[in-house]
Amino acid sequence: MMNVIATSIVLLLAGSLVAAMIYIMRLSTDDSGKHPEIKQFVDSLFGGTASPVQSQPEAQQAQAEKESAAALASDDASGDFDDECPACSEPITKRHRECPSCGLRFL
Repeated sequence: MMNVIATSIVLLLAGSLVAAMIYIMRLSTDDSGKHPEIKQFVDSLFGGTASPVQSQPEAQQAQAEKESAAALASDDASGDFDDECPACSEPITKRHRECPSCGLRFL
């Protein structure tokens, strides 16, 4: 008798968890704008963007290009060195502020 009660409690808890997950997913996909914080939370958990800055990759790419152009203009040619990226082993120089292959930022 106790096995039946324990099994039914576990199944009830599992069913309520599944129902809660379905409810949260429906709230996050609702376009009415009633629950923006839940939508942002679910988007950041499941592959969406966590901040408005991350949702604009073109602006980020343009900023990275400006930084690398400024670094190229400010560096002198006498201090160049060749090394390789610690993450992906691509060849880099002193002029690179970040790896052109994997995007790792250098100090």
